[in-house]
Amino acid sequence: MDKDFFKKIRILDGGMGQELLKRGLKPKGTLWSAYALIDEDYHQMIVDTHLDFINAGAEVLVTTTFTARRLRLLQNESEKYFEKINIKAVELAQKARDISKKNILIAGGLPNQKQTYSADLGKDINLIEKNFFDQAKLLKNGIDFFYLDVMS
Repeated sequence: MDKDFFKKIRILDGGMGQELLKRGLKPKGTLWSAYALIDEDYHQMIVDTHLDFINAGAEVLVTTTFTARRLRLLQNESEKYFEKINIKAVELAQKARDISKKNILIAGGLPNQKQTYSADLGKDINLIEKNFFDQAKLLKNGIDFFYLDVMS
């Protein structure tokens, strides 16, 4: 990655979960974009949405991993997909970048590993650290940097 890339203002893509819902995603529970990674029928929708963000001026794609965190998957009885969908999110962002033929960076989206907008870490700090590490390990191949998403 060119370390000078961020010496000027750069445009990131938009909110993928809300955009996928707008485009017709029928989510399972509170998985939203994670469900689009689970169900292969939605993979092209993810690529197309990434491409639309690029065509609108985005220079950085964030992986579609906001709801692909372990706790959210557990809450929706879908933890078995954790590894598969985090890897798939990187692959789909790469595919959109490659199709665009533009100099696009890919950020590995690491969301809050507990509840969104909650500053209460409770007694789970070791588990939270492990979940960050596990998700980062899956995203690291094929991204340019990590993007910490909605940190409380």
